[in-house]
Amino acid sequence: MKKLLTLSFLGLAIFVFYSYLTKGIKYQYKEPNVRQMVLAKTKNHYLDKKISQLIEQNKYDEAKAYINLSKEFNITLLPQTKELIKKEYSTSKKIIRGTKSFFNGFISGKANSTTEVAGAITSDFTIYGDLRDITLEGKKYINNEPYDKLILGLSMAGVALSATTLFTLGTSEALKVGTSSLKIAKRQKYLTKGFSKTLGDTLEKTIDFKALKRVKLGSLDELKQSSKIIKNSVKLRHLKPILKDLNSIKKSTSITDTIHLMKYVDNTKDLKNIAKLSKRYKGATRGILKLFGKNVFRLIKVGIKWTTPLIISAVGLALASITFIITLFSKWD
Repeated sequence: MKKLLTLSFLGLAIFVFYSYLTKGIKYQYKEPNVRQMVLAKTKNHYLDKKISQLIEQNKYDEAKAYINLSKEFNITLLPQTKELIKKEYSTSKKIIRGTKSFFNGFISGKANSTTEVAGAITSDFTIYGDLRDITLEGKKYINNEPYDKLILGLSMAGVALSATTLFTLGTSEALKVGTSSLKIAKRQKYLTKGFSKTLGDTLEKTIDFKALKRVKLGSLDELKQSSKIIKNSVKLRHLKPILKDLNSIKKSTSITDTIHLMKYVDNTKDLKNIAKLSKRYKGATRGILKLFGKNVFRLIKVGIKWTTPLIISAVGLALASITFIITLFSKWD
């Protein structure tokens, strides 16, 4: 009994120290004067030219990446560029461009613009998008035809997350945005070959695709009735780390930027690096990667800022863990 109480106390101590340690970690960026690097790269009104060119090509989201870059590093744009931005990003212009785009994204799941992204994400949140994709790709899987494993697996994970959102007080909602974002990135061909393989391997561990053989795929209504089978076929443990990093990037930047930033991700380490980078540079992250590519990961080193409470917590965790192990394997009654 005495040993059980001791172990319980030590277990609680480990949990407390670990919780404080993970919440207390703050990342400190050792910068090689990033502002200087950006200024050197954007001489001769580089940003003005890029912004004007992209707006002229109706690539408003890409232009926004350079606009955010100018804001982050206080780069003064030409008066005519400012006027163009004011005109093209006015509320009325965005509404006119957005209405049709939203429904395109909702119906197809494809997205080139922010409003199309919003439509595609919304369709998944109503489960329509996920069920649509499971119907299309699931039939191919069952008939042993070539199918898109990433779209099918992410859609099944999306259904499982939709089913658990109410029971997790909305925490699953943030992860579900991740599955939808990855689907859009896949459709837009933003996923690299390396990360596509990583994601495919992860989905193999996460999804029991064979469960689809017990599901009626005749129509969306029939599939909706089988959503419980789909939910039970999903074990999210392996996929969650990826979705959490995506959520971190989204919180610092935007859903649209998160999707576009997948172009620079070859593995989970790259994803974590972008998550750390975005905590510092927020909306300018996409612009920085456009200028420097993945080389920026080597230029900007990320370390942990050790504070006194954090050091105490780390030492406490180590001592509590060692004591716990010794107590667990000791022979005293």
